[in-house]
Amino acid sequence: GVTLVLSGFQNPLRGQLRAAALALGARYRPDWTSDSTHLVCAFARTPKAARAREGGGVVVSPDWIWDCQREGRRLPCGP
Repeated sequence: GVTLVLSGFQNPLRGQLRAAALALGARYRPDWTSDSTHLVCAFARTPKAARAREGGGVVVSPDWIWDCQREGRRLPCGP
């Protein structure tokens, strides 16, 4: 149930994050759409992050993806 968008990352890190999320079963979108659920961003206080929150999305750091990958499952998005 995760459709994510990446913001503020350049390759190769962008590709690594996308690959890790896809391997866990997430879907990827290059831009925020109505079916997006998570914004993985380098900077949490950006206009894109604000739009994601307004649209009901969850803003997470890349650590969330790495933690999910390490555990092999979707983890809660809280602190």
